[in-house]
Amino acid sequence: MPPSPSGDLEMMRVALDLASKAKGATFPNPAVGAVLVKNGAIVGRGATDRCGGPHAEKRAIAQAGTAARGATLYVTLEPCCHFGRTPPCTDAIVAAGIARVVASVKDPNPLVSGKGLARLRRAGIGVSCGLLEAEARRLNEDHFWSIVHGTPWVSLKLAMTWDGRIADARGASKWITSEQTRRFVHGVRRQHAGIAVGGATARADDPELTVRLVRGACPVRFVFSSTRPIPRVGRLAATAGRIRTVRVIDGGVGPSMRIDGSGIEMWQTGSKTRLAGMRTFLRMAHAEGITGILFEGGARMASFLMEHRLVNRLYLCYGNKIVGAGLDALTFARGLPIDACVSLDQPQVAVLGDNVVVTGIPLWRR
Repeated sequence: MPPSPSGDLEMMRVALDLASKAKGATFPNPAVGAVLVKNGAIVGRGATDRCGGPHAEKRAIAQAGTAARGATLYVTLEPCCHFGRTPPCTDAIVAAGIARVVASVKDPNPLVSGKGLARLRRAGIGVSCGLLEAEARRLNEDHFWSIVHGTPWVSLKLAMTWDGRIADARGASKWITSEQTRRFVHGVRRQHAGIAVGGATARADDPELTVRLVRGACPVRFVFSSTRPIPRVGRLAATAGRIRTVRVIDGGVGPSMRIDGSGIEMWQTGSKTRLAGMRTFLRMAHAEGITGILFEGGARMASFLMEHRLVNRLYLCYGNKIVGAGLDALTFARGLPIDACVSLDQPQVAVLGDNVVVTGIPLWRR
């Protein structure tokens, strides 16, 4: 008999946990988790390896060995059915004698997109899809967006006081939020292939833009600075030899990439306007396998991204402070009336000690 619905949910949650732990180490591939269950017991587990390594399904099958025959496979994304860097997972599933496959969501990749599930059904395997789909989509929202739109998913993080300031009247911003909130932000960094700031922020704050407070790989670092170079004595330049670092410059004849003497990459968009430059940059990043970028500042960059509707997800991190004056987090060239303001779809609120983090999908009314 197949497992009960509650048993299916429990096993899929295990698979999602495996995928979540792998997030950030698999780019440009999505993070996928897989669990093999036989007679009510887990006989194999797996998560997507680094790009070019085994997929989650194959790792679970390898761990299960002969126990995979007749088992149920729970996987957070439709198994692939094409030759890429590795052979198709569907072939491995069929060869292992797996009896049933439960997937969370179809893969939007045109090379898969339902074909993987159809291949399994033709082989006589019981297939169902849609279990915990919302959770699976959220985990790989960057993958889904980039496959469909050909540009990276854009997240925007703002750390601010209760009264919406990202710096006080003297320009000081360390630290508005608590260490607990900063640890949360480092977890968000880990889930993005790239991280970006404006040139003014890079010069004023001398950030590292690395993952330090949690375990995880460091994203590619982007600094938007057309007129001035990345400071040679700062943290970004000091670590450019081991962490991919890119200065983005507008203007020039056309899109181009080169590396300067310090190991910093120079991406020139060839665009004459800031908006055209940003759109060109996003296409260039997608071509480099960057599926999602977390923008962390400053106010000018954040306002620009929001005004031009380039943000897919907002992370609003509120520290327990009121300063009464200072630098506003967002200032649009033209304010929005209440009936045409931006709101958040699917808002989620997390209380982290005396800090609050709000995240959601921006909705533009007009």
